[in-house]
Amino acid sequence: MKLKCLPEDFRVTELTDRPTHGRGSFAIYRLTKQSLGTPEAIDAILRRWNLARQQVSYGGLKDRHAVTEQFVTIKNGPRNDLSQTSLELNYLGQTERPFDAADLIGNRFTLVLRSMSDAEVASAEQALSDVAVNGAPNYFDDQRFGSLGQSGEFIAVPWCRGDYERALWLALVDPNEHDRPDDRKEKQLLRDRWGDWLGLKTDMPRGSRRSIVTFLVDHPTD
Repeated sequence: MKLKCLPEDFRVTELTDRPTHGRGSFAIYRLTKQSLGTPEAIDAILRRWNLARQQVSYGGLKDRHAVTEQFVTIKNGPRNDLSQTSLELNYLGQTERPFDAADLIGNRFTLVLRSMSDAEVASAEQALSDVAVNGAPNYFDDQRFGSLGQSGEFIAVPWCRGDYERALWLALVDPNEHDRPDDRKEKQLLRDRWGDWLGLKTDMPRGSRRSIVTFLVDHPTD
């Protein structure tokens, strides 16, 4: 059996009961993306519409190696759609406050399983019947502790021990086999010059990592 052979083999759709047609200064959108992480998608939107990061709010991070749908609000955002490579942003209406995790009631997952043997098909069908009757346990997997990079360390371990700099290092620069070329280049730059926040702010391209570097320049004791 093979899982996630293609991005469209794994689909995630956010569910909410929050009205998307109302009044207010926050424009609300549905963001559909493929083979793109949520921070990278938000960065692309910020660049295209020349927005400040604090204008944007969303309920959570969605998988990069998938096709995902989630809600995004933008303070005084454009009342129109945006289409770019790997993402679609569809304007839904106006709302009075930012969208956040408290607005989520769940996620809908659609999976494609490939190259299954007859025994695996039978097992999957039985499992589906069991889930329909008993539900599924809400297990926590490594996703909740951060993806493992080459270091083999979970971000949560140094975080819980109070070693916040190590946790930040793992989050920002730990190499991962799924890194895109631009990500690999940025991570290498950060590893080579870790701690030189002012210089890195000057030399790094705009994006989520540079925003963190900028914060560290402005808050050197954090």
